[in-house]
Amino acid sequence: MISTTALPIQLLVLEDAPGLQSFLHTLLQSQGYQSMIQAEGQQGFALLKDHSFDLILLDLGLADMDGIEWLTQVRTWSDVPVIVISARGKEQDKVRALDSGANDYVTKPFSSAELLARVRATLRQQQKTAKPLAFANIKLDPVQRLVTKAGEQVHLTKTEYDILLLLVRHLGSALTHNQILQQVWGEHYQDRPEYIRVHMAQLRQKLEDNPSAPRHLKTEAGVGYRLCE
Repeated sequence: MISTTALPIQLLVLEDAPGLQSFLHTLLQSQGYQSMIQAEGQQGFALLKDHSFDLILLDLGLADMDGIEWLTQVRTWSDVPVIVISARGKEQDKVRALDSGANDYVTKPFSSAELLARVRATLRQQQKTAKPLAFANIKLDPVQRLVTKAGEQVHLTKTEYDILLLLVRHLGSALTHNQILQQVWGEHYQDRPEYIRVHMAQLRQKLEDNPSAPRHLKTEAGVGYRLCE
């Protein structure tokens, strides 16, 4: 599937107050953002693993777990930007959240203008620090999560994209099956190389000129995979 349309900015909102859920959904939609909203941290993990998000708004008081705990776990396998939105306004709470991997911290109650400004600033910063990556005639834009081959956009699933991005960031280096599993699926997935095998076959079909004799997406027998120029 080929498309030249840029993907809309996707936000994950983790907030357990129904009133604020509705407010945030309406506010973000008014700015052209798409959002998924969830009250529970465990459901947030599932959504983050199954979808590509540009930014997360995280309440620290989730329905099933503490937001700091959620953020700490996420930072072991994802670098998606996170803005904490919380009623905890003490300096020590802000410091703890930032030290745990938050990109910004907004104290409740907040104005629409302030929150939107923080969202724009965080997205701009991400765009500055995340440079397009490339090999051969394949280019990746990690901000918009777009992949092009010879200038035309190639549609990848979230998992395919995450595997490719990981390989590109380690261009030339062999990555073990478990390294890929932990970075893409999470720390609890080990010794399941079949999870990767299917997605690698799909990546080769979409990106290699000759998928049966791949030039770039190489198998390291008994070890894992290597991306070559």
